[in-house]
Amino acid sequence: MEGKQERSRERKRRMAEAAARLLISDGPAAITHRRVAEAAGLAPGSGNYYFTSKQALYAAAVEGAEELRSREAQARAGALEARPRSLEQIARELMDVFFAPGLAADVVPLRLLPMLDAGRDPGLQQIMSAHRPRLARAVATALERMTGRGLAEADVELVMQVIAASLLHADGTAPGGGLDSAAATVARVLGLLGVRAPSGPSAS
Repeated sequence: MEGKQERSRERKRRMAEAAARLLISDGPAAITHRRVAEAAGLAPGSGNYYFTSKQALYAAAVEGAEELRSREAQARAGALEARPRSLEQIARELMDVFFAPGLAADVVPLRLLPMLDAGRDPGLQQIMSAHRPRLARAVATALERMTGRGLAEADVELVMQVIAASLLHADGTAPGGGLDSAAATVARVLGLLGVRAPSGPSAS
């Protein structure tokens, strides 16, 4: 009996991890019992046994995705080297950290809009809020490692909000160049906050 329960817990864990990866790579539409079970290496029809509702499966996907995002953001921030960068390069690195494990051109429809939708659900909003401080620390760490300068917590939160807002704006106004346009906006806000780019030949 104990062995069966352990196998069940392991399969549920595998489904949760697969759901998190699918949510990040393919968006909410990918979170179906069948597709998640297949991604977890389980029988396609077994998904409902481990997560009895679509809501429960999606909550597990959000929890896992936010955990993965926070962990990867901290790792990415910690790996940054102190070298000359322009403010736009710094902004782009901060965007990459904030949307770890990777920032792609389709980040708005696949990740940002679903995050905003999740924030309207009290249960999902609680999951995301619990991970927000870890993301903030990762962004703060990234900024300090690149510039040697720290920001107050409120200003780090402002930078994260500007990253999201600038991506939303650029997605509707700069087709094909949304990431560059958003980085330029974030760089301008960094400058207004007193962040200065390290000088050097590669900071161009």
